[in-house]
Amino acid sequence: MIVLTIRALGLLVTWVMCAANHRPFDFQAWDGYFYLGMADYGYGGFDPSVTYDLQGEYFPYAPMAFFPGYPLVVRLLGLPFGGHLLAVALTVSLAASIAAGYGVARLAQHAGAGRRGQLAAVALTAGAPMSVVYSLPYPEALLVALAAWTLVAILEQRWILAGLGAAAAGLTSPMAGPLIPVVMAAGLVHLFRARTHRIAAAVAVVVAPLGMLGYLLWVSLASGVPGGYFGITERGWGNRVDFGVTTARWVLDMLTTSREVFPVLTAVVIVAVVIATVRTRMPWPVWLYTAGSVALVVAHSGIIHDRVRLLLSAFPLLIVAAIRLSRRRGRTTAFVVGGVVLAGLWFGAYSLAVWPSSI
Repeated sequence: MIVLTIRALGLLVTWVMCAANHRPFDFQAWDGYFYLGMADYGYGGFDPSVTYDLQGEYFPYAPMAFFPGYPLVVRLLGLPFGGHLLAVALTVSLAASIAAGYGVARLAQHAGAGRRGQLAAVALTAGAPMSVVYSLPYPEALLVALAAWTLVAILEQRWILAGLGAAAAGLTSPMAGPLIPVVMAAGLVHLFRARTHRIAAAVAVVVAPLGMLGYLLWVSLASGVPGGYFGITERGWGNRVDFGVTTARWVLDMLTTSREVFPVLTAVVIVAVVIATVRTRMPWPVWLYTAGSVALVVAHSGIIHDRVRLLLSAFPLLIVAAIRLSRRRGRTTAFVVGGVVLAGLWFGAYSLAVWPSSI
């Protein structure tokens, strides 16, 4: 119920913000166009006017920068419904948001949260900045659901589920990259330390990377672009690993010279998340996944304004914050959580209506 309420409120805030700025509220904006297009006719057949590189030249392999897991689910579920893919995509995103909420609550329970802490964790995750994409044809809701339940499976030593979850996440988004070595490392630790469920742990170690590795191999063979997937994202978006140099320079510039609200808030969020990751204690698999997600966001160059959306993968930080808030008086917890959620929903609405390049 919490997830549904926040999603409905988020759509209302976004609609009001779009109306105030005389912008159409388009579920298919930006990357949503690509994911729906992939669900409809795969990686081929896109309008040449939208498949271009940084220099504005035609680049037919640009859609391969988008992983196939989410559009594949939409396509399969859309077959019985006569091809109404937008409705199916939105339903998939909503269902994944609900599944993510339950996974977050279970993770919070493993971290020692009571009922209040679990509910606060679900609310903060559902209303995080840029959570508006959980209501759009984007893969973030599915990714968070898979990551949350995979981490739960690791903590509960349900190794087959952990391996399958990591493999599915690896087909869904490049942001699943940190989840895969975490499953493999946890499985190897179990193999060395435990005497039971060793076969299941070994299977998880082998299965976890198959989804992402399989897709990267296919892109390399199908496109012939030097560097495969990484060559495509560098030519199309300027993405390359520079160990955070570009991000650090941009954050410093925004915090010292920018007169615009959204870039400054984006810079503040990036800095806050990095500090919180360093200072926060979690079970080591959860912390390693979170730190890897933050590092993956910070360490590459390219577009900066979408970093808050990518940081949704670092949702365990919100679980820790929720647990700390739940130790205070009930009214204080409700007031702070409610305020943070409203601020997060405003942030997402602002990004669509006023600063649309952020998603």
